[in-house]
Amino acid sequence: MTGDNPVARRLEPFVRLVAIIGGWWLLGLAFLTCAEILCRKLLSVSLQGVDEIGAYTLAVFSTLSFAYALLVKSHTRVDFLLAHLPGPLRALLNALAYVLLAALAVFAAWRGWWVLEESIEFQSHANSPLGTPMWLPQGLWLAGLVAFAITATVLALHAAWLMLTDWRRVNRFYGPMTIDEEVETEAGAILARGPVEEFKA
Repeated sequence: MTGDNPVARRLEPFVRLVAIIGGWWLLGLAFLTCAEILCRKLLSVSLQGVDEIGAYTLAVFSTLSFAYALLVKSHTRVDFLLAHLPGPLRALLNALAYVLLAALAVFAAWRGWWVLEESIEFQSHANSPLGTPMWLPQGLWLAGLVAFAITATVLALHAAWLMLTDWRRVNRFYGPMTIDEEVETEAGAILARGPVEEFKA
């Protein structure tokens, strides 16, 4: 998933683990939602709080997925002119994109800490049946922002260093994926699932 980028390869195991945990969590939430629907329809009973847990899940795993998306280059980049620019200029713009993204990620984590600190100071609880202490989901949400900030900063520093030493590697490691790379990534994901038996009527 990270190609031959040595820095991205070192970050991959942790980021991938978080993505897998998020996937299992979403699967569990799906079963819980089904149970809630069945209980309401068949027993006229509500489990209470499933929608609230779903909202927390969206917030927490959105931020936890940012680092994974960065490593696999899933963030949207408007690059229709980039391919037509000279190589050194492309490298400069690619490095600058990561530096600016890292600055944004650090700012988001810093502001996220303010939100969490305020909830802890005022002992805020959700106005809901669960009465969740807000520091709990906000702490996990902030953890995702911090992980994203660390990942983005490490990659930005690597891109900046390569810009000074070997700008061609900046384009290889930090440029947008080409069509061939996208096809190779999708094909690799399909092959990783193993052989698929043909449907027989």
